[in-house]
Amino acid sequence: MTSIKNLIAWPSALLLAGCLHWPDGPEDPQVRVQPKGIEEIQLRADGPLRAKASAAYPQLTAWPSAEQDQLNKAIESLFVNRYKPAFTEMFRQAADAENEASSDPTKLGASFYDWTIRDSYETAYPSRWMVSVRGKRYEYTGGAHGNTTFFNANFWIRNGKVEPVQLAQLFKPMYLWHGRIEEMIRRKLKAQNALWLNDVSRKELLGAAFTFSKKGLEFHYHPYSVGPHTQGSFHVLPPMAEIRYLIFPGGPMSQMAK
Repeated sequence: MTSIKNLIAWPSALLLAGCLHWPDGPEDPQVRVQPKGIEEIQLRADGPLRAKASAAYPQLTAWPSAEQDQLNKAIESLFVNRYKPAFTEMFRQAADAENEASSDPTKLGASFYDWTIRDSYETAYPSRWMVSVRGKRYEYTGGAHGNTTFFNANFWIRNGKVEPVQLAQLFKPMYLWHGRIEEMIRRKLKAQNALWLNDVSRKELLGAAFTFSKKGLEFHYHPYSVGPHTQGSFHVLPPMAEIRYLIFPGGPMSQMAK
């Protein structure tokens, strides 16, 4: 099920009324398979010089409850609070460029047109008590190509309140999980021929966006993080069979590890 949410009113100089677009990101051509019990919310807007902004995020529908409401509000807040300032600033810069070139349109080269921000997502694990979502932003504001980045949207209900899931909460606190997870990641990235792997620190590897499910724990590395842009993104999944002994019994992944 898909629905469109109304945007909060923005200055008319930033938005072109009545123009709605859903830009096709060349880096994400595949059709996303939507898990059951998920409603997709879409936000869209157009700005000066054919600038486009859009965002999509999931809302749980399968478990009507106070817990589900809390998770949905957390997801919505994260996506909307990232999206609004980003596209507002992009539209402002596009409007400034358009105004500066009003007397001489030749000042505007091709790189000033078709700026894009597109926020999308992939739901790794939905439930009544927790949700794991990988956020993704494609952004183009001139230059040779756009850029893709990933961000976390992982939340769980703890002591009756919704909280972001921290990576350390997944593992037994007294186990030396940092080194063991790092070794798994490096082994898998080496197999994928990540060219900059030797220059990447443990902190950078473990600081990447991550999602979790019954399959295991997946890390998401955007272009330029462990390899040049030409290599694209890298995704590494230490499977549950390899990490089960590290999972904290009272943590977010405890039920998945059984």
